[in-house]
Amino acid sequence: MRGACLGVLLLQATVSACAPSPPPLYVPGPTRSQPEPSPEGLARAGARPVSVVAKRNPESHVVAFRIAFASGSADDPQGKEGLTRLTASTMAEGGTAARSYAELASALYPLAASIRVHVDRDETVFFADVSRDAVQAFYPILAEVLLTPRLDEAGVGRMRSRAQSELADELRGANDEALGKEALASSIYEGHPYGHPPVGTEGGLRASTPADVRSQRARVFCKGRALLGIAGGFPEGFDERFAKDFEALPACPTARAELPTPAAVPSPRVLIVHKETAASTAISIGMPADFTRSSPDFAALTFFTDYLGLHRQSAGRLFHELRERRGLNYGDYAYSEYFEQDEQSRFALPNLVRRQQMVSLWLRPVRPPNAGFALRAALHVYREALEHGVSEEEIVRYRTFLTRYTALEELTETRRLGRAMDDQSYGARGPFLEVLREGWKRLDPASLAAATGAHLGGRSFVIAIVAKDATALAAELASGAPTPPVYDAPKPPEVQAEDMQISRVPLGLSKESVRIVEYTDLFKE
Repeated sequence: MRGACLGVLLLQATVSACAPSPPPLYVPGPTRSQPEPSPEGLARAGARPVSVVAKRNPESHVVAFRIAFASGSADDPQGKEGLTRLTASTMAEGGTAARSYAELASALYPLAASIRVHVDRDETVFFADVSRDAVQAFYPILAEVLLTPRLDEAGVGRMRSRAQSELADELRGANDEALGKEALASSIYEGHPYGHPPVGTEGGLRASTPADVRSQRARVFCKGRALLGIAGGFPEGFDERFAKDFEALPACPTARAELPTPAAVPSPRVLIVHKETAASTAISIGMPADFTRSSPDFAALTFFTDYLGLHRQSAGRLFHELRERRGLNYGDYAYSEYFEQDEQSRFALPNLVRRQQMVSLWLRPVRPPNAGFALRAALHVYREALEHGVSEEEIVRYRTFLTRYTALEELTETRRLGRAMDDQSYGARGPFLEVLREGWKRLDPASLAAATGAHLGGRSFVIAIVAKDATALAAELASGAPTPPVYDAPKPPEVQAEDMQISRVPLGLSKESVRIVEYTDLFKE
């Protein structure tokens, strides 16, 4: 450790030990480092023709459809949190004007197809993969679902009941990792449209009626917010038919509202969610970002977080220090933007476009006696990399790995299509992975340090922890008392020496900066 000032600032990303925190750089819409979004980007609204991203591959036996809308839970009216997701799920599974839900399911079954939907803060995507031999039979059904949804009382009621179960039984009841992530978002974005989960709140779901759902569909799932995508072995000219048919989407009645600036985080704070978990503690760490993929520094910042902890990979510094050397938990990862895993893959879902982003670290499950130490150790690794940089040798080594590894992200039609649609939404200079690789080629220690210093230096973290003994953990963190790790077997002397230093560094927290909430009280209203 290098001096007392560094210890007090452990929860802050700092390039020099006593550097003052700069004012927040993030502002609604584009930041200083971002260009204005393209007309087809997230600002799209009004009555322009529907845009189509088409990636025809005559050799492919699959056709992938993705219909994205620049609409998400940030568009939920106040007091009706969850309305956008409720609307989207009722569109996908509530039947159409011509078919009941049962008839819709029966029509899709022989085609081995389904129409799924995913709702995030700023984007909703309906998607489906179908055999190219079945595309002519499948497409009219897809068009019915999006253009003439039923949205009746029975469908809305069924999907509302499912959403209420997802909120109470899955998010709060069974998935501590997801609960920690949403608790983190609620703390970072308190009072902001991103501050509630897409599934909604108890009060918001209760208040949303079938009439609200029909109104929301017309307001946010409209032509001016739509971006169509089709890829694979579709017939020549089919994309033109797709675009022409979806001109029938309703016109957008209003332009999209601007997002407010997230509240500044002047000093570290902790939210502990009290829950009688089995035998683990979920830790999520994050802060608002002043950049998105549109930023010229995005490649450098993604390299830095991937170097710290690429998702579900053992190559990162966090994984090496916390799991491999100390056996503290299962996995430790870092992200330059919001991340959600694409089903059973190791990659991010496409079509998670956001106007504002967050940087985050995740520690996956930690035994309760080691929660305080694991938090300190993760932030120690982050701070050391930020303060002392990454060597030329390490940049070359990790760049080689990342360049090869990211090729795996391009293996499916639907993922390639989703990425191309994201490029259009962000007004990207070129294909996402190509832009990253070109940016990584130009990296050296100085340019990486400049990018991380400009965007991460002097920034405080927000921390969310799901824990069974919240009162004791809160007292431990606020007191500044040492948090030595508890191991099942002795560690090498060099690890023990490092642990002694890490466990004693002050966290810079006060009693007032550590808050406890019961898990059942999250997302009530």
